[in-house]
Order: sequence, then C-alpha cells, then structure tokens
Amino acid sequence: MRAEHWMVFGTFAEQDYFEYPSKGAYQGVIINANMAAHAPGGLAAFLLEKTAGTKYIIDPLTHAFQHDVEAISDKEGKPKSSIQGLAEAYGEPVSSRVGKVPLQPEHLEGKKVLEKFVERCLAFQASQLKDQMEEAKAAKYLDGDGEFHPWAMVAPYFYLTETTLEDWLPTNIKAAQIAIDMIPDRSKRYAALVVSQGVVTNPEARDYIIREYAGVDVDGFLLWIDALDEQAASRSTLTGLLDLARGLGQRGKRAVLNLHGGYFSILAAGALGKGILTGVAHGPEFGEYREVVPVGGGIPIARYYVPELHARVRYRDALRIFRAAGWLDDAEQFHEQVCDCEECRQVIAGDPANFQLFGEGTVKNVRRRHGIVRIEFPTGDTKARCLRHYLQRKRREYVATNRAAPEVLLENLRNGVAKFRDFAGLDAVSHLRLWHSIFTTKS
Repeated sequence: MRAEHWMVFGTFAEQDYFEYPSKGAYQGVIINANMAAHAPGGLAAFLLEKTAGTKYIIDPLTHAFQHDVEAISDKEGKPKSSIQGLAEAYGEPVSSRVGKVPLQPEHLEGKKVLEKFVERCLAFQASQLKDQMEEAKAAKYLDGDGEFHPWAMVAPYFYLTETTLEDWLPTNIKAAQIAIDMIPDRSKRYAALVVSQGVVTNPEARDYIIREYAGVDVDGFLLWIDALDEQAASRSTLTGLLDLARGLGQRGKRAVLNLHGGYFSILAAGALGKGILTGVAHGPEFGEYREVVPVGGGIPIARYYVPELHARVRYRDALRIFRAAGWLDDAEQFHEQVCDCEECRQVIAGDPANFQLFGEGTVKNVRRRHGIVRIEFPTGDTKARCLRHYLQRKRREYVATNRAAPEVLLENLRNGVAKFRDFAGLDAVSHLRLWHSIFTTKS
C-alpha cells in the first residue's frame, strides 16, 4: 500500500514548487477548472515545463454555482472572471444564472438538461489544457502520444451537507452515471464527493452515500471534507473520514484521493491505514485543509512546520519551544532534535541564532475600523524559507510512510508526544495521541 503524493495548483507564483524538492516528487497535479478557464495557456506551459510526464486532473468545480452568489462575485458584485468563463464553457443551466441566483437541483432536472451539462463539463476537461499543450512549442520535445489528456475525468458534482444531502445526492449520482459512458477509455472515470463535517460524523448519512455510490461504476473518487483540520479534528470526524473512504473505495477496489489532507490522511493511505485512502493532495502552502466556500484570509503569520508534531506552528511558539528544550543552544543540536533538511541546514548555517530567519517580518500600517494599527507581516524571503522547509518535510512523510512498518509509524507518534509534551503542552500533542488511538483501535 502506497500513499500517492498529489499537489493542488494554487497560483502561478507557486509553480516552481511543483518541481521542488526534486522533479518527479509528486505523482499528480490537481487543477481547479476556474483556473483552467481563466489562464489555459499559462497552465499548459506549467504542465509542460514544470510537471512534464506527471498525471493531472481538472477539478470541474461545479459546486461553485450552487452557493450564495456573493461567494463567486468580485468587489463590484459581478461574477469573478474565472467563474464567468467557466459558466460560459459549461452553458446552461449555469450560464444564465451565474452571479444572479444559486443553482438548484431542479434546474438540472430532465435527462437532456443534465446530459448536455455533463457533456460540456467533460468536454472542457478533455480539451481545455490538452489543446493548448499540443499547440505549445515545448510539446515537440516530448515523446509519445496522448500524454496531454487528463489522467482522470470527473463528473459534475455538488456540495452535500446534512440538510441538503437528499436534495443534491441524487443529482450527483445521475451525473456520475451519465459521465461513465461519455469519458473516453484513455482517462480514468472519477466522481467527486465534497461534504460537510456534519455528513462525515453522521453514520446514517455516510451509509446513504456509500450505498448510493456502490452501483456507480467509477474508478475512483476525489474526496473533500469542508475545512477538516486533522490536527484539531475530533475522533468522530477522523473515524468518519476513514469509514467513508473505506466504503467508497470498496476495500481497495476503487481509488479514493483526499483533495486536502495532512499527515493523518497520509498514514491512512499507507500500511498503517491499510490503504483506506490511495492518495493525499495538498497545496504548496495552506492546502492541508480548505473551506468549500472561501472566507476571508486573515493576517499572514510566519509558521514553521515542526516535523515530529506534523503541524505548522506559529514562528514565535516554535521559537519558545525550541529555546525551552535547549535545541537552539547549538546548530547540531537543532538539526538532531528538530530538522536536518537541506533548507534548515542552509538557513541555520552553523549558527542557531539564524532560526530567526524563519520569522523575519516587516511592520505595516493597516487601517481598521477603529483606526490605524501596526501589524507585522512575514517577508517574502521568510515565506519562501518556511515553504521550502515544509515541502521537504512533507516529501519525507510520504516516503517514510510508504517504507516504514506500521509499528514504527505508531512508535513515531508516541515519541512525538513524549518529546514535546513538557515543552509545548498537552494541547500541542493531543492530536498525535488521538491518531495513535484511532489507528490502534480495531474497526
């Protein structure tokens, strides 16, 4: 059982990290359809130049049309250009409603209406980037035929909550059944399941979903649980994730790729979790969990990924912990106890005081309701250092999970608790204890 390492494309500013820490580090790339609609040429160049030979999937992002129109509108109240472009590609029933009213299940009623919508959605995935790549100059340097097609194509789908499950799930099922016959053999046939945490923690809801998808002949699923932070999640949420993935995958017969997952999901995809998941994706930066409906971004904070906690920790907290433990007394102590990745060795450069380079910031005046306040923001160099360190450690997590025996992975969780409890506090290690308990409880 092997955890596949996927990356979600966020912005063009992050594209260099898709070949970091080394080319071929990632098994696949997930691209949101609105990005493909907005900048097909740039994404085609990205796929050819940065991830050549790596499989890719376009997430059709059809759930965007069911939400409050404010979620997909710009400051002027108009649909964001990328969403508008996607609506035009998909046609009715979304093109006339985008930015005006949310899509409802009844708008897709009628076999012909849904068939046409599914057909256009799949046609977009099949050709939007492929055509651009075939026309690109870089394509002539690649060998083979058909490598530009998406590795898998995904049926249209809509977000499910406890209160809308019975409204939208039948539409999802019908769309997936229609898509099966339309997706060419060169691409895998995938469905997407995007659900609230309430659905995941509800056994009846999980069973209903698993039962309804049991007879749908897909090769796999894209799974996305709204805002699921594995380090803060409850036992019922995490075990619900495992139960849902196990049921969808029919115990290994179908692939289940978690679109936004962290170390708990990586463990679930490896030998410890017996391959409940087949792959785990994350963004280059804040992509281990994500809200389905975007919310305000807040103030950027420098965060350092602490390897044995498998968590991004605020720089100031990491600094306090490392000082209290004595791990910043000398460089080798730091590399032995905290991190010896290439980025950390370059930044520390023999002087543990250089750890402050992971937290450097600039103070800016920010207008707030009650006046101007001075706030420190991490510099671009700080963010780049933290990101390079993070990606190196994530790569190690996947490799180690795929190679280590289950008992070794469990011991590592226990060691993390013992090592950090006194210096970071019980709250900081409680997720490790919970994960250990879940994976040692018979299901």
